[in-house]
Amino acid sequence: MKRLLLSFLFTVAFGSCAFEVGEDELCFVGDSITYLWDLEYYFPNYITHKHAVSGAGLKQLDSWDVSDCKGRTTILLIGTNDIGYWKSTADGIERLREDYKDRFIKSAKRIGGKPMLIVSILPRNEWGKQDPLVNENIRAQNGVLRRSLKDIPDWEFVDVFDLFLDKGLQIREDLFKDGLHPNDEGYEILSRQIQGVL
Repeated sequence: MKRLLLSFLFTVAFGSCAFEVGEDELCFVGDSITYLWDLEYYFPNYITHKHAVSGAGLKQLDSWDVSDCKGRTTILLIGTNDIGYWKSTADGIERLREDYKDRFIKSAKRIGGKPMLIVSILPRNEWGKQDPLVNENIRAQNGVLRRSLKDIPDWEFVDVFDLFLDKGLQIREDLFKDGLHPNDEGYEILSRQIQGVL
């Protein structure tokens, strides 16, 4: 009888929070924004794997060994180093956006995460010296990615762009350290949005 009661209590106490195999692990892939993200602090209930390098873009990502992400919930946040200087008025910008979208999808598929949470490219104003037209282009590129990814099974686009934006395509300075990397409050917002879809 004691054994049955202990078994019942253990099930009640721990059964509702037990993870399936692999569900308690998250894989984060990205550039310096991901590299500086304190995953142990913001995701304490998960084992996290991080593949992130400052200055990285899709070209660098394609050379990384991310095999430990295969079949795991993967959060991909990359792109600011690839398109962070494009302006919406650039010649051939529509073609550039489509080409980038195709390269992005190819790189993300190679990771093999399941599910894949694709985080929108954040707005930026690095050191207060960038033209707001850069953010107009980032918003448009996020739109291209959102529309293209919605039909891919087990992929979800997590759009945080507007949460980091102020009026007139200016960034919310209170959420960034240097106009590019989030500060603690920025990472708190980012983490809450991810936790909301896990």
